[in-house]
Amino acid sequence: MENQKTGFIPLYRSVLKQLWAKDVYLRTLWDNLLLTAARQPYTANFKGRQWPLQTGQLVTTTADLGLALCDRNGEPASRHAVERMLAVFEKEGMISTAGERRKGTVITITNYALYAQKIDDLPAHYPAHISEHKAAHSKASNGAASDGDAAHNPEHKGAHYPAHHEQQGNNNNIKRSTSRNSDESRNEVTEKFLSRHPEAADGIYTPSGKSWGTADDLKAAQWIYAQLLQVNASLTTPKWVEWANTIRLTRMQDHRTHYEICELLQWASKDKFWKQNILSPASLRKQWDVLSTKRMHSRSSSTENPAPQTLDWNNTDWIHEVTK
Repeated sequence: MENQKTGFIPLYRSVLKQLWAKDVYLRTLWDNLLLTAARQPYTANFKGRQWPLQTGQLVTTTADLGLALCDRNGEPASRHAVERMLAVFEKEGMISTAGERRKGTVITITNYALYAQKIDDLPAHYPAHISEHKAAHSKASNGAASDGDAAHNPEHKGAHYPAHHEQQGNNNNIKRSTSRNSDESRNEVTEKFLSRHPEAADGIYTPSGKSWGTADDLKAAQWIYAQLLQVNASLTTPKWVEWANTIRLTRMQDHRTHYEICELLQWASKDKFWKQNILSPASLRKQWDVLSTKRMHSRSSSTENPAPQTLDWNNTDWIHEVTK
């Protein structure tokens, strides 16, 4: 009963099919992340600071995560070991991270809503029905409690309970079948999407493929968020898939590079007016022409037309170049 009071999460058997699942530390860390993530939005108090968290998010440090991963001798996993494990999950598209290592890292579990949905789908009427049933039949009737119980309970339990359980079992079977069909349908949609856009596999995407971004789009989104935290440390952790999607659209439809996107964001975050108004890739994209024009006029004549940057896409050093 105590476990029921503190809550639970569904854990999919498909996890066992993943190569990383053979590592007991990775499996345990994944379970801990799922169990610790916020079930609904709330503000966490962590290391003396308020952290607004959305569903599927948690704030922690790699050192704290390591304390929950001990060997047989009780030795916790090192901070660097946890960082390597989190990198595996990020590469698999299971999580995204943002923040500072020691002050607090916000971890977002991708598609956590699927876990929450499974919990919401569980039947809630059964415990209430049984409680009402027991309460109703535990009362004495006309002073004949002993005779009544002896005569009534065996017949009632034999007739009512199996029928109730059978009906509930049928309902559960229907739900499981519908759920399996729904999961298979979602998987087919996702597989078709990835076949059309294989570059999304190493990045981030919604199951339907409506929003997605490459690994570099996601890294650019995380870099932008880190820059914005310097302007406003209380910013809510974004929906990474939407941020990455906006950056991808800015690249593909507006023909901007990652470098140009990050560079303009950095300029806006230092402008007295625009730093309060450009707080996401979407607002940056919307105000692009205005921002680029204002930046051009604010520069001296010698720096109005800088030489184009050549980026090496085999690494992500282009992000760090923006900070120079």
